[in-house]
Amino acid sequence: MASRFYTRPAQASDSDELIDLIAATPQSGAITINFERTPDFFMATKIVTQTPDVWVAVERDSERVAAIFSIGHRDVYVNGERQNVRYGNDLRIHPDFKSGRTLFNLLKCYRKVMGRDWMQTVILSDNKASLNSMGSGRSITPTYYDFGEMTTHMLYLTKPRPSTGHQFHIRNAHHNDIELMQTFFEEQAKTKQFYPYYDFMKLLHGDEYYRGLVISNYYLMFEDNKLVAMAGIWDQSSFKQTRFVAYSKLMSVARLFNNLYSKLFGGMMLPKAGDKLSYVSLHSLLVVNDDEQLFSVLLQHIYNDCLAQNYQALVCGLPALDKRQRILEKYRSKVLRSKHFIASYHDDPRGGFDTQYPLYLEPARL
Repeated sequence: MASRFYTRPAQASDSDELIDLIAATPQSGAITINFERTPDFFMATKIVTQTPDVWVAVERDSERVAAIFSIGHRDVYVNGERQNVRYGNDLRIHPDFKSGRTLFNLLKCYRKVMGRDWMQTVILSDNKASLNSMGSGRSITPTYYDFGEMTTHMLYLTKPRPSTGHQFHIRNAHHNDIELMQTFFEEQAKTKQFYPYYDFMKLLHGDEYYRGLVISNYYLMFEDNKLVAMAGIWDQSSFKQTRFVAYSKLMSVARLFNNLYSKLFGGMMLPKAGDKLSYVSLHSLLVVNDDEQLFSVLLQHIYNDCLAQNYQALVCGLPALDKRQRILEKYRSKVLRSKHFIASYHDDPRGGFDTQYPLYLEPARL
């Protein structure tokens, strides 16, 4: 007898159903958040991985998409060398099909597609259901090995930060900076573990991996005419949105106090349940020697620029142990914590990672 479900690669025509599936499976926690993908599910997929590999489980009788997973490839730096690595995300099952057979069929396909590869994946620390399922001990699931944590700050854009006297020159990038930026990028990014590779010529020519980016979105920071720091901002709202679906009882009360305070003294109003947030993401952050002063000056400049563009928040994420977290903590923000894993069906790959390279994760590409 044929199984109730069958698996196949996702197709462009699945987009509407996949958008509905994402909407039906938000990330739960004190604040239930959903990362939506309108108007086309695959637009966002193509900025997470350069070579998407998306699979769906389909109910035979209804032909409805019941579940999904994505484990595409992208180029990142591993031990200082560029390497093509899988990144796993969007493992979701529609609430209408929450049965063991759905998961079994999906994971059976998952194991076959992954083969002997390992992959990166990131899970919100508040997502207890996903974290608990990883310890199920089922042979059909990969083993998830801890490999660092990430702290993401959603900085409230409220009022301009006063400029401190400094000797640096900060400006937006232009087309003539491409060669300088690429050289600086390749010198700095390779010093981090899992830093995603950027090709600024492809950005310039509209490659889908850089959807929504233009070169002037980058900020270059110079000291004595030498480039010492660089970062970009990325408004992804045309293909990826963050909706505040619901608040816990405690968080609902905290939201009321936060919004009252913001009305009286200035600050970001937390959206009501069901509303979306207007934000921009900091990405491609590179600072010589991870210098805290350089980062502080650059962040202040970008913060004020984003405020002037009427965004509500600036999202910036760094590894939890990064010393520059101290700078982010000086800003009013909503903090999201995540766990980073290396997953494999075979041996633990972590022994092959040189610990001299600090972890780097890019929130805009998760």
